[in-house]
Amino acid sequence: MGRDATLIRHRIDTDVTEIARFGEPAQLAAEVLLPEGQVPDLVFVCLPGGGMNRRYFDLPTPPGEAEASFAQAMLARGHAVVLIDPLGAGDSTCPADAYLLHPDRTADAAALVTDRILAGLREGGLVPGVPAMPALRSVGAAHSLGALMTIVQQARAGQHHGLALMGFHTAGVPAHLTDADRALDVVHARENLVELARKRFPAGPWHELQPQPSKRAVSAATAIERVMMTPSLMAMLPEIIAGDAASITVPVLIALGDSDLHGDPYRTPQAYGASPEVTLLVLPETRHNHFVYPSRTHLFERVARWAENLP
Repeated sequence: MGRDATLIRHRIDTDVTEIARFGEPAQLAAEVLLPEGQVPDLVFVCLPGGGMNRRYFDLPTPPGEAEASFAQAMLARGHAVVLIDPLGAGDSTCPADAYLLHPDRTADAAALVTDRILAGLREGGLVPGVPAMPALRSVGAAHSLGALMTIVQQARAGQHHGLALMGFHTAGVPAHLTDADRALDVVHARENLVELARKRFPAGPWHELQPQPSKRAVSAATAIERVMMTPSLMAMLPEIIAGDAASITVPVLIALGDSDLHGDPYRTPQAYGASPEVTLLVLPETRHNHFVYPSRTHLFERVARWAENLP
């Protein structure tokens, strides 16, 4: 456990072997970040997108730049933050056969860890010296593939009071689909995703992602990982989690860049028909990785105020 003048940082590793079903031991890594000397009543549980680890939500801020860390922005408002490495990323287990990284499994593993952390924070004892937080409300805050997993997690476990979904649309990524992909029945595809990924990406279960040159001072390079092909295929296929999204019964905030990956952003709220409130935020001059663009300042403020006013 680490402490500084304003922050408590506590690492948690959880055995998820039974849920992961990799045929080998599996653990999921997470960090709990708490503002020193405060008892939060709101926690953001963060899942990064494909090709990223949990550091995406805690990017370094270069001198003279506006805050680039979502986590630090929320901590400054007195809120708690949980950073999770999904299976296959960061300090969590990547199986020997990485094709086995089905998002349904990774979402179930994240749900187990989320349960453990939320219960431990509410009851006390999870972080030494930190009192119980019985009134703690949780928000699932996630980007891209992490948003897909958070939707699946919420549909199955109903853990959060609201979802802040960034850079994700249930319509998939049509520009990257083949005719064979478009012909797939989504129910069959989801049930047989591992086998389909083996055939669709025979060169291997991942793609190495390299930082690209940029004129922007803020970079996501510290968070970059390999892109895993099985979860990428699920994220690409249109409406494969439409049923999950349609079952969400808590408020949803959707944030998309005006040059994001998913076409017309104004169609996105229609996917959440059971939600009592769907908020759409379209970020100007912003592509897919929102946190490296100047619009992040507006995004952080809007997400925080929306979450603070959840019922």
